[in-house]
Amino acid sequence: MNKLTEPRLELMRRRLAAIGGDHASAETVAAPTRPGGFGVAENRMWRIYQLDPESVSHNIALVLEFGDGYTAESVVAAFELLIREADVLGSIVALDTDGVPHRTPHRPHGRWIESGALWEWGVHGIPPLTDIHTAAQTLACTPFRLTHEPPVRARVHGRPRGATMILVVHHLAVDDTSWPLLLGALLSGAWPDLPDTAPTTDHDPAALERALRHARRTWAAEDVRFPLTDSLPTIDPAQSWLSPMEDGEGTRLTRTLEPDHVTALDSVSRELGATVNAVLVGLCALGVYAITGAADHVLLVPTDNRRPGARPDRVGYSGNIVPMRFAFDPNASVREAMRRAVSVVYDSMEFATVDYGAILTAIRRAGGRFPVAEIMASVRNAPLRNVPTPHGSLVTCESVSHGLANYPLTLTFEIRPDDSVRLEVDYRNDVCTADFAERAASILTALVARTPAALGHSLSELVRAAEPT
Repeated sequence: MNKLTEPRLELMRRRLAAIGGDHASAETVAAPTRPGGFGVAENRMWRIYQLDPESVSHNIALVLEFGDGYTAESVVAAFELLIREADVLGSIVALDTDGVPHRTPHRPHGRWIESGALWEWGVHGIPPLTDIHTAAQTLACTPFRLTHEPPVRARVHGRPRGATMILVVHHLAVDDTSWPLLLGALLSGAWPDLPDTAPTTDHDPAALERALRHARRTWAAEDVRFPLTDSLPTIDPAQSWLSPMEDGEGTRLTRTLEPDHVTALDSVSRELGATVNAVLVGLCALGVYAITGAADHVLLVPTDNRRPGARPDRVGYSGNIVPMRFAFDPNASVREAMRRAVSVVYDSMEFATVDYGAILTAIRRAGGRFPVAEIMASVRNAPLRNVPTPHGSLVTCESVSHGLANYPLTLTFEIRPDDSVRLEVDYRNDVCTADFAERAASILTALVARTPAALGHSLSELVRAAEPT
């Protein structure tokens, strides 16, 4: 990922100019200090949005199917309640005279296109489509003008027994910790009584310095190689800040894991003294080694970083990125390899509260290079997981792809509402082939299935066994 094409250069020049004012310094590691003010992660997402307002790569689109007990009218009423109560949805972005963003209320009215059959909110100039999936993709692929319209749009289609909602939200307004509150209110039609706690600041220069020392020892060291090619960077540190990964046309493939194989990972996690989520991140790292041959590589792992007092109805995106450097010895046992991988996860997560943007700024100021990483690994809950539904009702939720990939390769284990686990492999079409992605999915699925019984075997044996025949 070192190519310095002219379009990339122009994009990255704008990116570097946009962060030249360095709002992402240590001083930004704090919660909002004014009503509607952005938190540190929101500021980071806002800067990303400003670089390319026409991008739809941070649009999150869901199709919710409401069963018996719901009507189009009841779903509309619940959505209107959500807009009234959640500042992150019922507002637009305004800029102070010095360019600092904050939210200001803006709640336009929805409208019935056909009484009881079709209702829409925040949809402008996009004609209704009969096919729900096509309509959802169209809405997902329409950019948000965040200074003029709220970061959400919706269509509700009435059915004889229930309703279907297309919900599209910009990532600036939500993260994985937002869904239980926001979707919970949408499903129940009631707003919970939330404590009105004050935001807390978390400015800790010492934590940033510790995170920098860890970065320089591990994921920001000079000997880190690109995992997809197992090669060292071919450009110098200064040039590297003009060539990070950008969005590109992407594809997603999915695999549902066997429940017995997921259950068996519980015993592995207990033996290692870890959570299943940490084991799954470790398996992603092991999978990258098995897929690419890169025994030493860096993965980018997203994590939630919502601060005390940062209620999801008032503070939107609160995500962070934690880079993790893994090294595997093919002669080690699988047990020892997984123990070391889990140790990397926990050692890295010690710095999860230090904003990624602040670390990158400090590295760039010191003359270091842009992180040598191409692959993101994630374990997340599906949006409706842990969201209660009224007694006797059935609500399902499926995400809709916008056809873009933020990284060359992303490996995600999604935990579904029924506790099943789905593997998602997202890839950039200009970096990875469909055959490569199919092989990656097969290897990861095999590692989940084989690892519990292979702890006493050598790592090289497990990797060979996981290779598709």
